[in-house]
This record gives sequence, C-alpha cells and structure tokens, in this order.
Amino acid sequence: MRNLSRMRRLKVIVFIGFLLNFIGFEAHCFSIHCVSVGANGGVTITWDKNGLQGAFFQKYYVYHSTVSSGPYSPVDSIFVFNNTTSTDNAAAASNNLAFYYVVFKSNNGDPDLYTDTVQAIFLNVIPNGSSANLSWNSTHSPPITTNYSYYKIYREYPAGIFTLIDSINVNTAPATMSFIDVISICSDTVKYKIEVGDSTGCKSVSNIDGDHFSDQTAPDPPVIDSVSVDANGNVVVAWFEGTSPDTKIYQVQYKDINGYFQPVTDVIGIHSTNYSTVLPATAQMQTIDLVTIDSCANQSAQCPPHSTIFLQTGFELCAHAINLNWTPYSFWSLPPTYEILVSVNGGAESVVGTTTNTFFSDTGLISGSTFCYRVRAMDVGRTRTSTSNKSCIVPNFPPPPTFSYIRKVTVTGPNSIKVDGYVDAAAAVIGYELLRSGSPAGPFVSVASLPADGNPYISISDFSVNTSAQAYYYKLTTIDSCGLQVYDSQISKSILLTGTSHSDYTNTLIWDDFLEWPTGVDYYNIYRSVNGFRDPVPIATVINGNLQLYTDTVIDDFYSDGEFCYTIEAIEAQGNPYFFLDSSLSNEICLRQDPVIFIPNAFHPGGNLNESFGPYNGFVDTKDYSFDIFNRWGENVYSTNNPNARWDGTSHQALSPEGVYIYQIKAKKVDGSEIKKVGAVTLIR
Repeated sequence: MRNLSRMRRLKVIVFIGFLLNFIGFEAHCFSIHCVSVGANGGVTITWDKNGLQGAFFQKYYVYHSTVSSGPYSPVDSIFVFNNTTSTDNAAAASNNLAFYYVVFKSNNGDPDLYTDTVQAIFLNVIPNGSSANLSWNSTHSPPITTNYSYYKIYREYPAGIFTLIDSINVNTAPATMSFIDVISICSDTVKYKIEVGDSTGCKSVSNIDGDHFSDQTAPDPPVIDSVSVDANGNVVVAWFEGTSPDTKIYQVQYKDINGYFQPVTDVIGIHSTNYSTVLPATAQMQTIDLVTIDSCANQSAQCPPHSTIFLQTGFELCAHAINLNWTPYSFWSLPPTYEILVSVNGGAESVVGTTTNTFFSDTGLISGSTFCYRVRAMDVGRTRTSTSNKSCIVPNFPPPPTFSYIRKVTVTGPNSIKVDGYVDAAAAVIGYELLRSGSPAGPFVSVASLPADGNPYISISDFSVNTSAQAYYYKLTTIDSCGLQVYDSQISKSILLTGTSHSDYTNTLIWDDFLEWPTGVDYYNIYRSVNGFRDPVPIATVINGNLQLYTDTVIDDFYSDGEFCYTIEAIEAQGNPYFFLDSSLSNEICLRQDPVIFIPNAFHPGGNLNESFGPYNGFVDTKDYSFDIFNRWGENVYSTNNPNARWDGTSHQALSPEGVYIYQIKAKKVDGSEIKKVGAVTLIR
C-alpha cells in the first residue's frame, strides 16, 4: 500500500510538472538545452543545473515517452550532481518520436523539480519525384531560449559526408518545419539530418532519414540571347546561363530544309554561353534553338528559336542606289533598331544609317567600288545585338556621253527640217530626242526621237514647222537607259530666208547669219529656180556677215513665168573640232514679178516688118494659155494654146482680107489668177 501510494504521488508530481511545462512556467531555470539522436537511434539529453543546490542533490531522473501526453517512464537515474547528460540507447528515435523531461530529486524532503518536456527532432524525408520533401519538429514550443534560431539542414552525399545545404528560422517557420531539396543526383541514396545549436555548446540533432532518389526532372530550357553571322559567314549563337544548377550540356540545333531541328554541337559546362558554328548563313537564313541536358541526361524542352538576319542587296541603276532588304529580327520583347554597316573596298566598317524598317537605300555610291554591307539589330537598351550576313555588290554606272554635237540644221521642205548630229555611240544610252524652241532661251519641247543603234551619225527630222514663217532653234538631248536626259548638244537653228520683188525687175533677198558652227560660216551660195527648174550652179556667192542681203536682177528672164524661187546654202568654215565641213540650206522663197503683156495694134504679112501677130508675154505663166482672133462677123479665124505661136494673117489656108480683127488672150498669173486681154488689131495688106 505504501508503494502504491508513493506511485500515485509520483504520477501527480509528473502531471504537475507537465502542466507547469505546458503553461510555460520554469522553476529555478532548471531546463533541458539539447536533445540529440544518435546513429543507433539512441537519444542524448543535455540539461543545466541552474538554480539547483548541490548540497541537497540526491539524484536526477530522466523520463521518456513516445507521445507528448505520456505515460512517461524513467529511463535513467544519475547520482552525480555535475553529470548533466544522459543517453537513452533504447529510445529507437530513428523511427519513433521521443519526448523527455528531467526531475531533480532533493535529499531534504523538498519537492521535486521538473524541466520542460522536450522532443527529439524527428526528421521525415518523403521522396517526390526528383525532390526530397523534408519535415521536422522543433525541440520545444516556444523555442528553447538558449537555442539558436536557425535549424540547419544537412545532406549526406556521398555516403559519410554531410554538407550544409540550407537553414530554417524557427521563429518565422510553422510548428512543423519543412524543406524541399531538388535532387540533382542521377540515382543514389541521399540522407539528411537537422541540427540546431545552443549557446551552452551542445546541439540538438535529428535522426538521419533519406531514400533512394533518381533525378528525372528535366532542366529548364535555355534562353537565347542572340544569333549572329560572323565575318566568315557562319552562325554564332549566344545564350544566357542555365537556371538549373545541374545543367551540364547546351545542345545547339538548327532547322533543316524539312523543318526539323538537327544537332549542331554539344557545348559542355553550365557557364558556357556562346558558340561559333561552321553553319553557313550567307545564302539563306538559319534558324537556331537550344536544349539543355543535365548530368543525369535529362533534356529540357526546346527554347524559342532565333533566326539569323538574312541580308540581300541589289543595285538600282536609275536611282544610283543600292537597295538593302533583310529578314526581321523579331525575337526580343520589343522591335529592334537596325544599324546599316558598310565597308568600301575592304576598308573599316562605318554606320551609314539606322532604321526600324527592314529595308534601306544607300545612295552614297562610287561606280566600280566594292560595297559590303551588314545589318546589326540592337535591342532597346543596346545590350543585345544580332548581325546579319555580309552582302557585297559593285555598282557600275555606265559612263555618260562625252559629247553631243549638231552638225547642221537644214530645211528640207515647207514643213520639214532635218537635224544632223554627231553623238557618243560608246555611251550606254537608249536614244535621242530633238528639242525645238522659237527662241534660243527656250522653252524647248520634244518634237521627235530616235533610238540608239550604235551609229554616231544620226539624223532626225521635224515635220511640224512652217519654215517660211520663222527660224527654229534646236538641240539634241541624249536619253540614258533610265529614260533621263543626260547630255545636251549645243543650240543650233535653221536659216530663215525672206525677200521682196520690185517693179524694176529685181528681187531682194534677206537672211539671218548662221552662227552655230564652231568656226562660223565661210560663205553663202544663192540658188534660184526659174520656171520650176533649179539651176545647180549658184547664181551668186556672198561672204559671211552679220546681215545677209542680195539683190537679183531678173530682166534676163523676162519671158519666164515670173516666179523666181530662191534657197540659201551656208558653207561651214574650215577648222571644225570634229573635222566636219558641212552645209545648211535655208527655206525656199518664191518671189513673183508682175506679168507684162505687150500687144501690137497692126501687122503687115509679107511686109518684112511685123509679118505676124501675137502678144509678147513677160513674166506670164503660160499654163492654160489661149489666143483667139475673130473677124468682124465673130467668126474665129485663128486659135492656139501655144504661147509661142503667132497669127500669120491666114484662115483656112487662105489669106485673110485686110481689115480690123478682134483678139482675145487668156493666161494665168503664177499665183493662179486669170489674165484676160481683149482688143483690136489691123491687118494691112
């Protein structure tokens, strides 16, 4: 009964101690500082003896339970006051929870003193794919005041070697602390333990727990910084360092003609961030992507691919420009700005322009020089760039004409003028245009054109002029292959001839000087047509002067039709720089002398004087000519259409009697108007 009563008192004391611990009451500061689980599952408890009197010490009791609410059983009795540690080798704390408190038993009958109840740190590791999920408890809540705040997490790998991998602050963590460790070990057993130190020098250590892990988590895909084309025309790729710590290999891939990605190379090392390939990008765009491979051969997904900038150039002759077009670099978050780089004849590159478009025209060209271009994309912050392939081109401008010369402007008809020219047939041109104006100051308008055929001697006619009304000014312009007027000749003009007829049987001619030859006019030939016949021999030659005038006496052609037509021919002086000696014709003018008809009033056949009768025609056009004679009874006794025929005084092969006869003469002037003469003539026998 005494023993039973003592046991009941012990249970009450234990309950009171537990209650005091639960409400946070700590008597005499007597407390446990550390509880450490050994490799065999045994637990070592360390406490202090603060506030205890060694003189009243009888022994320490150590109590253990696998649940916080008990029941608790004594596992050790310690009879040395200064011995403040105890090891419970039977705790099996590697697999079970372990709760402890210590009782101070006095020898003078004072009540027993109790520490707080503490719990050994029980670590539970649960595999989750390639991760280890760790959870554990703190030794006491609230934390033991002398414990440090951070619970340290140790990983055992390889076996026997523990490495600190992280720590958890107990003051900010939940009651059950946790941690996820991503396993980067291909296939092996990984174990863990938790430790927390105490300011007294001891430390609480959890059980060791772990499992066999296999890393099956694919690493994060890489992120390409840029792809470019180097000076040799090969692809260069740069990327950001992998975010997965177990990244071992970056595999560079390119897209083939069938749209599939094929490996180019494996770049080893997580810190490697660029690679120069031998993949050519001079004839086409190349598309590149990357995957990462970790040490366990896990491969990431493909990253978003980047494509090289493919640059093409072309020469536009008519604009004298090189046109650049390129594929956009649209792989950054914002559209880039493009710099256009050019090297001339192998010199250093320089920037000739910037744009946000994908095209550019360079007009600062030198014919025959080699222009090599590259386009460089720059992101908004100018921290990343991508450079295109190099595209080279040699612009060649056809040499412009070196000369264009009007040899002569000559009148070929009332409404036509022919211009003869001498042009540079070696120039790359498509043709020539004839420009005309009424004034040397212009404006000039195009009146005719001629395609180039490689002949330096050309002739172009203008059929929309009135050559007797005015002189016309001309110039030849050369048209290049772009349809542009690239070279003009000198201005030259036609010769305008005017004139006046006078009653004294003279015609006055006036023409302007032909001044458009380099050495001028040597002299002028004057040609005349009478009765429609042009004498090939000039009637006169006039030396050059500022105002040309000539008076022609036409009395010697009294019996002509009265129309005199003239043409002036200018003869070029010696010394032409192109070694020509040309001539130019003026317009033709026709001057008319008024008709003169003399008719006798009597004739005497057989009288040796005025034996025949007829008119003497001067300057009369004898076309549609008629000469009729009538007797006094109105009978026609003579009729002829021959202007040279005369009446001999007979009729019907018989002599006409002496008397008065009536004559009628009809003729036309040169201008077409009719002349009619009626009168009487006396026939004398």
